[in-house]
Amino acid sequence: MLVSEINQDLKGFEEAVKGLAKTILCCSHVTIVGHVDADGISGASIASVALGRAGIPCDVKFIKKLDDAEISAINAQVSDTFWLVDLGSGSYSKFTNERVCVSDHHLPEKEVKVASRKGQVDLFSFAEHHVNPHMFGIDGSTEISGAGVTYLVAKAMDASNVDLAPIAIVGAVGDFQDSAECRLKGLNRQVLEDATNKDMMMAVKDLRVFGRETRPVGKMLQFSTDPILPGLTNDAVACQRFLMDLGIPLTEGEKWRCWVDLSEVERRQVASALCNHLLDSGSGHWACKRLIGEVYVLKGERSGTELHDAKEFSTLLNACGRYGEGMIGLRICAGDRGDLLDKGLRLQHNHRGNLADAVALVKDLGVERGRFLQHFHGRDEILDSIVGIVAGMVLGSGEVPSDVPIVAFAYSEDEKVKVSARATRELVQKGIDLATAVKTASERVGGTGGGHNIAAGATISIGKEEEFLAEMEKLIEGQLSGSLSA
Repeated sequence: MLVSEINQDLKGFEEAVKGLAKTILCCSHVTIVGHVDADGISGASIASVALGRAGIPCDVKFIKKLDDAEISAINAQVSDTFWLVDLGSGSYSKFTNERVCVSDHHLPEKEVKVASRKGQVDLFSFAEHHVNPHMFGIDGSTEISGAGVTYLVAKAMDASNVDLAPIAIVGAVGDFQDSAECRLKGLNRQVLEDATNKDMMMAVKDLRVFGRETRPVGKMLQFSTDPILPGLTNDAVACQRFLMDLGIPLTEGEKWRCWVDLSEVERRQVASALCNHLLDSGSGHWACKRLIGEVYVLKGERSGTELHDAKEFSTLLNACGRYGEGMIGLRICAGDRGDLLDKGLRLQHNHRGNLADAVALVKDLGVERGRFLQHFHGRDEILDSIVGIVAGMVLGSGEVPSDVPIVAFAYSEDEKVKVSARATRELVQKGIDLATAVKTASERVGGTGGGHNIAAGATISIGKEEEFLAEMEKLIEGQLSGSLSA
């Protein structure tokens, strides 16, 4: 029986968290290895602050993927402790270095199983050094992020680390953990409660469209993809007309008005009109429910900035990590508001331009449709570090079908192919599990992969793309038919 099929063992998970905290507190030096996305950067920042407060020296390294070369390098450094954040569970059995600690939320290796009695983990490599919610029946794709797991470890190290909870929420939102129910759930609520009890964060019911703080309202609606606004998404003129017809001034003096600049009455007016627009366009009540939900505000940050809203904060971190500047993101999480923040904002500006160019390129290339998949290949024209984000944007654009997952390819610097796969919540509810499919398909063609049910990635050799797609087609067909034996 797979771990995900058992009842949740919250007590067992809590004991594992305490065990890892105890192990780390006994270390004389720690090297933190974090993933380059918002969740990994948030988690690495939490880990570094917690270690600093405990008086334990540490170094930090960010990596795109945990490949055999990285694993070998870690195994060779037996005198140091390595704390892997937001990665490591999928390769844990490969570590021979007994000083490797992992706080992760991705699906563990296939060998990870549990006995029928809840809480009995039957795993040859499991020890107090490895904490993953999946091992205790907790869904790591929706209920706790890598930063969240790391935060709980930091809190177990010292209760004063509760002030790091807002950064864990930024990581969770950056990992789209609020997407399933338009609000955070599971252990994420516990982390959120810590943040709100410290009066550091607010959960507010509002429009969930990205850009509430910094995008002009018209631009915010133009780029909405969750939900897609028929007749408005991707149409700047239509969005401005929509707002003008409601009598909403687009500017105040020479400044374009953002969502946070609107009065409460104006916000309710726009939200009501958008719901009516969705219903009139045939999108149904489902789209209206996606429009309104919880948003998470960091009370210590200035309104109208990228750091005030957790979703925008996470996008800034992504921009840092995807371009090899994870340490800038880490320092911003730790409170730097000087030159490093300015550098991060410049990275974000360039990131947005690169994403726009990449999406335009995919439109020119076209997306090829198979029976159970659609795909595109960015080759060396789309950075491997952003191809997954591009895949998600294309799938959510409304310009390609959303009834099948999308697979994206791009060449990486190590002369391999980066694979990114994305699905929708509706596809996951129908049985799609990209983590399993991508991991299995990549291994069948000599690569490695893993991730979550809704988003996963892999690395394969150049020339193996068609073979990988063929394997994925079989696996997705099997998942949709209820048979995992494809």
